[in-house]
Order: sequence, then structure tokens, then C-alpha cells
Amino acid sequence: MEVFKDHPGLTGEVESGGKKRKGGGKTVSSFYKEQLSNLMATLHATEPHFIRCVVPNTHKQAGLIDSNLVMHQLTCNGVLEGIRICRKGFPNRMVYDDFRNRYALPISGK
Repeated sequence: MEVFKDHPGLTGEVESGGKKRKGGGKTVSSFYKEQLSNLMATLHATEPHFIRCVVPNTHKQAGLIDSNLVMHQLTCNGVLEGIRICRKGFPNRMVYDDFRNRYALPISGK
């Protein structure tokens, strides 16, 4: 019980004799299910073009964000460059036929 004592949603206390008291707290799976439900609600409420997973720190510690690590990941994944391109007014998504018509190289006959 010591290992997970600070896990969010874990409120069950151990009674004398080693039995856990029933009721009240969330289980790990219900906590995960709620997080997943919130994520899916956010995704359905917006129009994301892509999803990137960003590791906030290398210590696997909740609530700790290493800003240099996060910025490095955003830079290497091209997220910052994509934002710059969109802010300048260029499209970041284009139908293939439109792309081909706009950027196709003329084929010269021999």
C-alpha cells in the first residue's frame, strides 16, 4: 500500500488486520477511464490536424515539466515550424489534386 499512497483517487485505508475498507475512492482503472473520456471529449470538440505525444520530463514524475525537453521535442517534431507556416497564412492541409496542380513540374518531351 505504501507504493501507491500518493496516487490520485486512491483513498481506501487499511484497517487493522490488513483488510481494505470498502467504498469511496476511485480505482486506478476508473481514474484512467475518466482521463481517456476527457481526452476523447476534447478531441471530438476540436478539429485536430495531428496528435503529438510530448514527454514532460525524464523522471516519470507527475506535475514536473522540463521546459527545455518539451521545446526540444516540439522543435524536432516540426510542430513549431508548422505553427510558423500557418501564422504566415500558408495552408497546412491541402487536397492532393490541388497540391499536384499547384506544384507539378512541367514534363518536357524528348
